[in-house]
Amino acid sequence: MGKQIKAGEKLPFFKYDTPYSAANSFRQLLAEHAPLVLVFMSNFGHPITRTFASRYANTYAALQDGGFALVVRSRADKLSRSIGPNTLPYPLLCDAAGVLYEHLNIPTSKSTLMSYSPEDWRILREAKKQGYKPTKGAEQQLPLTLILDRDGTVLFCHYGASLTDVPEDCAAIQSLLEELELTPEHREDAYE
Repeated sequence: MGKQIKAGEKLPFFKYDTPYSAANSFRQLLAEHAPLVLVFMSNFGHPITRTFASRYANTYAALQDGGFALVVRSRADKLSRSIGPNTLPYPLLCDAAGVLYEHLNIPTSKSTLMSYSPEDWRILREAKKQGYKPTKGAEQQLPLTLILDRDGTVLFCHYGASLTDVPEDCAAIQSLLEELELTPEHREDAYE
């Protein structure tokens, strides 16, 4: 198990799989999309992850000054049956083995009272109405939000306290980039 990462530290470069391609270069993803917002969530089949994946897809146009990728604890080969190359407007990084989750020491929780927010309860209640059956006593993967520059340096880090403790949508991600002065006009000011 690794240690929790902090702002100023570097995330190592690695290869990642998506549902539609294998062994992609994280270095290239950063070069093309920095500042890159990475949101780590549970497996793609979890109702909360699906809710946020959909929100991010529906609001992706609001993200103008950086890149975004969702990281899930799912097998790329299984997701490839339901997620085609043009299904999501952003990269979906698959880490079924949890290598990155362990490296970054992203916590899990067995306590629903400690890890569920009112929004978590609302999403899960709706999912149960549609047939979702959670596993009793199963550990819940808590989220992590990172913003990285081109060389993998962490500019922002937030370990979520509940399953929905992530940016609400891409408009919220854009606001966060602006608040942190990571938009082009701020970067140009820094170089002058």
